[in-house]
Amino acid sequence: MTPQQLIQQQVDAYNQRDLQAFTTCFHQDIKLYNYGESAPYLTGMDALAASYKEVFEQSPNLHATIDYRIVLGNTIIDHEKVTGRKGIDFIEVVVIYQVEGEKIKSVTYIRN
Repeated sequence: MTPQQLIQQQVDAYNQRDLQAFTTCFHQDIKLYNYGESAPYLTGMDALAASYKEVFEQSPNLHATIDYRIVLGNTIIDHEKVTGRKGIDFIEVVVIYQVEGEKIKSVTYIRN
């Protein structure tokens, strides 16, 4: 599976609110960052699963649309528009994915 295919699989699982399919895309030692911060705000599969379980349960109309995607080796950069996340109508975000060994190893978010 290419890095681009992996990221699309993850986006599809997110849109289906399928926690099992979503989490299988990530490395056990996943780290989530806010852009510009050196320390991750979320680390590890257990924390990821707990966080997104809540998001999926509280977001029946959740949907992400990818406006632009840049692929450079194992780095994927998506410009996303997200609707229905925990009752918020619209979120715009740039997401930088680092893929290692066919799993997402780190994610950095640039929020508007």
